[in-house]
Amino acid sequence: VSVPSPSLAMKVLSTLAVTTSARSLQSVFQQVVNEVVAWGKANGDDVAIQLGWVSKDQSFSVASGEVTDRLVRRAVTTQDTWLYGSGTKPVTAVAVMRLVDAGVINLNDTLAEHVDPFLRRDNGTTVAELFGDNVAQATVGQVVRMAGGVPDFEDSIGDPFDREVFQAGDKEWPVYSFIRFSAQQKPYCNPGKCTAYSSTGYELLGLLVAAHQHPTGTYTDLNLTLAALPDPTRTPSLQFLGEHGPLAQALTTPGQAVNPAWGSGNVVVQDQTASILGWTCGNMVGRAQDVAQFFWDLLGPSDNRVVSEESLAFMRQYKPMTVGWGKLINLYYGAGLMASQAAFKPPANVTDWGFYEGHGGSTYGFSSSQGFIPKVQAAFSVVSNTDNTTYSSLAACRMMVAVAEARGEKIDLGCAAPAVVLV
Repeated sequence: VSVPSPSLAMKVLSTLAVTTSARSLQSVFQQVVNEVVAWGKANGDDVAIQLGWVSKDQSFSVASGEVTDRLVRRAVTTQDTWLYGSGTKPVTAVAVMRLVDAGVINLNDTLAEHVDPFLRRDNGTTVAELFGDNVAQATVGQVVRMAGGVPDFEDSIGDPFDREVFQAGDKEWPVYSFIRFSAQQKPYCNPGKCTAYSSTGYELLGLLVAAHQHPTGTYTDLNLTLAALPDPTRTPSLQFLGEHGPLAQALTTPGQAVNPAWGSGNVVVQDQTASILGWTCGNMVGRAQDVAQFFWDLLGPSDNRVVSEESLAFMRQYKPMTVGWGKLINLYYGAGLMASQAAFKPPANVTDWGFYEGHGGSTYGFSSSQGFIPKVQAAFSVVSNTDNTTYSSLAACRMMVAVAEARGEKIDLGCAAPAVVLV
């Protein structure tokens, strides 16, 4: 998802000046997250935040806030793990592009020619039978760029997956439940005729990767770490949950589902079935430091690039969404990557301060912003334990301001530091 405009945050006035000349960037970022957490508390929101940062000469993380973890009140740490929702999509896209780099698939191949044999054997159907003949003609390149016309299960508020979360249930949902649910809807368009955000498309891409990793297996055999991360020791906390077991098998930070669109009060997200994450469209769990490291290795001047320069160039071809909520917020999408702005007000130059390439993540109980900042050649991840995206968005914007000030530049991105007193 993309960062909304948090009107509450834009109304506050700053009483705290961040002075960076005499302090390390790490200590400045610590103050940023402390400010945002304290502002949340002043607003009645029990928020915790973790921030990870990777550049050529710095790599660190900071954390702030407390959580009630199984009735025990504790501070979050830099070792806690969080849910990243759609922040998973760049990893799935990398897995696809690594198959392209290996010569196993071609971006102009239809998705169906790679998925249908696996799908027929594993679930007794085909892409055409599910979504119609037109969608069956969508190429791999179109689907990874959200241009395949594939309808999205997330377009329906109050779907059975939402209810499972709010009822704290443990029913396990196979990925085919999400795919078949979305197949009841009309395709957005014929392939290549529109660009529309579709998490279902990224589940189908997961099937493509699974089909080549385990041709005679089932989708649950997929090891996304093996498919997308050539050196997992660089991102040791990252896990990609399947349909079995609770979120808490890998998640250490309790989340808070507060999204009013779902018509529910606060719901603790911790012990629900991991299957509600939607598999390869949103099942990443880990620490902010390792998410930042992933984006450094994908987009930064890393010595451990995860895809070829040609594949990366394809991923970075950003085009505007033309259908759905992506069009409404003027979202520009590449292949598993968004061209994003952390600023709360439009800057004079959209690729100047505030601009980054990466992907937002909003899921039950969590929201995050992460990616690579070309202006400073650094990667970051900011994650909060609430699906109220105000807090992670504010922290990301304030982080950008702090970096600019550390470089001797005064900028206004419309996210003045919250007017709170830190104790």
